[in-house]
Amino acid sequence: MRTYTSYINDIPRYINNSNSDNITWMMEQVNDALRYLTKKFYFNERSYTVPGGTVGLQEYYNLPPQVKEIINVTVNIGGIIWTPKECSTRSEWDALHVMPFWQDFPAYFFVWDQRVGIFPTPATSGWDVQINYKSHIPDLVMPDVTSGATLAVTNGNSTVTASSNIFNAWMAIGNTFAWLRIPHSSTDTQNGDNQWYQINSVESPTSLTLKNQYTGNTLSAASTFTIGQAPILPEDYQDLPMYRALELYYTTRFPDAVRAQLYHQKYEDGLAELNDEYGSKTTSVVLSDTEANIANANLFVRSVSEV
Repeated sequence: MRTYTSYINDIPRYINNSNSDNITWMMEQVNDALRYLTKKFYFNERSYTVPGGTVGLQEYYNLPPQVKEIINVTVNIGGIIWTPKECSTRSEWDALHVMPFWQDFPAYFFVWDQRVGIFPTPATSGWDVQINYKSHIPDLVMPDVTSGATLAVTNGNSTVTASSNIFNAWMAIGNTFAWLRIPHSSTDTQNGDNQWYQINSVESPTSLTLKNQYTGNTLSAASTFTIGQAPILPEDYQDLPMYRALELYYTTRFPDAVRAQLYHQKYEDGLAELNDEYGSKTTSVVLSDTEANIANANLFVRSVSEV
């Protein structure tokens, strides 16, 4: 797993230059490459459930602040998932509002001023509303935390407790991009399993919750650990942003055609492998690129001629 600190530590080794301005410039290019790769391969997709669901006679609902693009909106009404169609323009949305209209079954949604509107306006409170979206990707800027407390974690549990307030800084960033590892250690008797665990939420300066349950030994006071901000690219491809940054470095900042071509090729080869592995949302064999019709499961066959 590559964290912000590992990128910063490796940059001077790659460019054989420890000048702080060069390191800062390189890290900017790494973050730019991360945004591109994340967008291209849909690693930034998220879901958000509107707190409390629908409110009777309320049309608009707040979006989470990190929304970049809405994928779709669903409303669960009595166990049936309704997927309203998006209104792409304000004029189209306004044309629907010739007169007030309240109904529980949504037909359209519209994004405006960091809120999503549902039409017809929901008549009943409490229906679940889920917003599926692409999120903005924060820059990698958080140095690793490796000391200042001991950690306690239990096998089969996802809660991690610190002996002092070392989780303060992590409460402010998107938790999706923070990870924890408790390694094997020859000096710390509280040995972990050396696996990286994604942090799901940070509840307080001394308590956080992992996305998955911890599978290592139960620990009461582990002093050897790493909390780091990492990209949401698959781990095998986290060197690609570095290769892209190095190609730009040796093309523009310190021109060297041989090195530029070397890192260009490494980036392109890795990009091709990433595309082969993650370029599709399914592992099924693609038989045709023809757009298929989607059957509406709510429609029933009424006669033999419809089969």
